[in-house]
Amino acid sequence: MGIGFYDLQATVRAGQRCSAAKAYLAPNDHKENLDIVSGAFVKKIVIDNLQAKGVVFDFEGQTREVRAFKEVILSAGSVNTAQLLMLSGIGPRQELEKHNIHVKADLPVGKNMQDHWAAMYGFELSEDITPLAKKQVNQSSIMDYISTKTGPLTSVQGVAVMAFLDRNDPNGTNEYPDYQLYFWEGATGPPEKQLRMKPEYFEAIYGPYKDKPFYWCLSQILHPKSEGEVTLRSSDPYDPPIIDPKYFSNPDDMEVIVAGLKKCKEFGQSEALRNIGSKPFTTVYPGCEDVVNDDDKYFRCMARSIIITLNHQTGTARMGNPQDPNTVVDPKLRVKTIRNLRVVDASVMPSIPGGNTNVPTMMVAEKASDIIKESIQCESDTVVQE
Repeated sequence: MGIGFYDLQATVRAGQRCSAAKAYLAPNDHKENLDIVSGAFVKKIVIDNLQAKGVVFDFEGQTREVRAFKEVILSAGSVNTAQLLMLSGIGPRQELEKHNIHVKADLPVGKNMQDHWAAMYGFELSEDITPLAKKQVNQSSIMDYISTKTGPLTSVQGVAVMAFLDRNDPNGTNEYPDYQLYFWEGATGPPEKQLRMKPEYFEAIYGPYKDKPFYWCLSQILHPKSEGEVTLRSSDPYDPPIIDPKYFSNPDDMEVIVAGLKKCKEFGQSEALRNIGSKPFTTVYPGCEDVVNDDDKYFRCMARSIIITLNHQTGTARMGNPQDPNTVVDPKLRVKTIRNLRVVDASVMPSIPGGNTNVPTMMVAEKASDIIKESIQCESDTVVQE
């Protein structure tokens, strides 16, 4: 993928979002060798003599243990995979000992956390613009959706187009974009619930526009240099882990976000968008009043005031050379030092992809299935001839 504007792509089937569970799990839930337990809460991995033996979990008010004949495969996501590994004694020695957890493998679990995050710039539109939310919910669009799974109700969160751009390449010749812009209509749902920001901030910035047509331009960093971490709050599995993304700990990330916000302003004041009444909000971010007339300083203040995560956390169980002290799993996704334990999710990514992590995570799983089948002979791989 290079520099430029793109139609939004999503995993859609018959006009509906299609998750990995719908695409992979649901079609196979009838198989005898697959048991799906929903509502279970995994507490730790059972490790004996540096070998994964099974998992302990709570289900319907009881603590249970299930044993693995071959391997335990951990796919809990970048946050909970890190938490479960540490609760099981796999992680940084200092972190585990702080919570009185016996260290079974001293590995940098929870480190190297990378994420995509964004700052947003609001623009109002002409009063005669019909918001997508109103277009979506009417008799015609409902009938289109019911009969042919087409029409406005099949749109993805009100986002129709996005851009991948490079702050140092105004001509668009670089194939390695460093920020992404989303143009997102602000009336696809209650904006105060969408943004999840403090009420006083919401009222100050968006209050005057919440009943009017408007849109956001989101400036999202694609290749952040800042690295966060996941650590334990306690040794209690029910205590949520501490997630410290450390946004802007590397100052270069701020320069990327600001470049994107400047581009948002440029697009928002273009002739094409001015023709439909596009103009920046006149409201000012609280605490940024003194720099409102200086774009560089104001955009920095905006970014420090409100950042939203795209929930693309990766890298907390980094894959790489087993001899590298910064890695947790080897190229075959096996946890170092511990036998019969693999990690298969976004936590193994050494560096965050330059786009949404959904499809890359499914690619990790596809590759993992091939690796596992190569190392463990499955009955389904054996052809019996009469």
